Amino acid sequence: MAHFLFGHPRASVVKCSLLEMGLAMCRASFPAVIRQADFSRSLVRCACTLAVLLAAVAVFAQSDASTTDPLPSAEVQTYQIAYHPDAKKIEKYDVTRIGHRGIGHGFNMYSLNRERQLGMSLAAAFDQYTKLVHDQVLNDYVNRLAQKIVRNSDAEIPFTIRVMDAGDIPRAYGLPGGFLYVDSALILASDSESELAAMLAREIAHVAARHATRAMTRKNLFSMTGSLSMLAGPVGMLLQDAGGVAGPLSVKKFSRDSEFEADLLGIEYAYSAGYDPQSMLDALEKLHAIEAGRTSVFGKVPGSNLASKIPFHHKLARGFSDYPLMDDRINRLQSEIAAFLPARSDYILDTDEFQQIKSRLLSLQTPLQLRRHSEDENPKAPVLRRMPDTEGETGANTGNLVTTFR
Repeated sequence: MAHFLFGHPRASVVKCSLLEMGLAMCRASFPAVIRQADFSRSLVRCACTLAVLLAAVAVFAQSDASTTDPLPSAEVQTYQIAYHPDAKKIEKYDVTRIGHRGIGHGFNMYSLNRERQLGMSLAAAFDQYTKLVHDQVLNDYVNRLAQKIVRNSDAEIPFTIRVMDAGDIPRAYGLPGGFLYVDSALILASDSESELAAMLAREIAHVAARHATRAMTRKNLFSMTGSLSMLAGPVGMLLQDAGGVAGPLSVKKFSRDSEFEADLLGIEYAYSAGYDPQSMLDALEKLHAIEAGRTSVFGKVPGSNLASKIPFHHKLARGFSDYPLMDDRINRLQSEIAAFLPARSDYILDTDEFQQIKSRLLSLQTPLQLRRHSEDENPKAPVLRRMPDTEGETGANTGNLVTTFR
């Protein structure tokens, strides 16, 4: 250790003595450090944060310098997005072993029962603060579709599926413990049943891999490390503040890796259920177009482009982001489809039932037109209105009269 610190083995005795004296002085000065905790901790926090940022910039600069070989631009682009899974990963995500691969296993502070209780609490909040769709036909279809994917997944818990109407953004929410909420906007945005199945499979993959509780476990571990570091004196203060930066970055990386894994597991579950894995790419490209539209609107805000002037801002954005860039996800999925999924001659692309459900959902969201009373009619009399027409198999339109009392 002395040779590592001071560089010469002959001076090890003298250097170790000096080191022990320095440590003794640190221990003797520890009460003074505690009295000046506010000022010193602020300086330490700023220094640690700056050190981490400078180190990240240096690493990004080095990686940029190492990829500036005189190669054609097309070759450079191929090098940046190349993805070659190793044999260990191919074995772990073998699609023929779905349900027996140990997905979601490993260290986790949350048991399956505790995770289920957490999901029930979150689901209760969803039920209270979101608008649920209570149409039985619509719910039965979505439930059957989702349960079909669950049966072809690594999930070890039962699923509860609900349909909600939360806005115009197509999305689904997979909560811990097996609760899946599907927004009606996702059904309307999907052009085929295979696209809807692919997006449901992604959320089911998040639940099957237990991404939420595994991420919470990491956060809890870093919190425990920060508490224990206070027992180590001044050096512990340095470790605590450094961990305050490195911990969130580690959790963010885990979040990005979880999204990549959910993409891969999602296409495998949809593939195992008989759907075309290409539909996942089609759905992600639609989401990419939505994100691009939001970015263009946000770019009109004054000062929104200041971050682009920071050196290596693209790589810094990747490092500090909770989600991978959509381009990276699409490019990676294209490679994973070829690497993990054997080719088939037949896939389920769409069904008549999905198109009927989509039409039914549109009719449910059509605003009702109420007939108003004329001036000579009693304003308190009941008003007859007709429910939105639905087209049967024969093409005839049918409707039901409903009495509305004022």
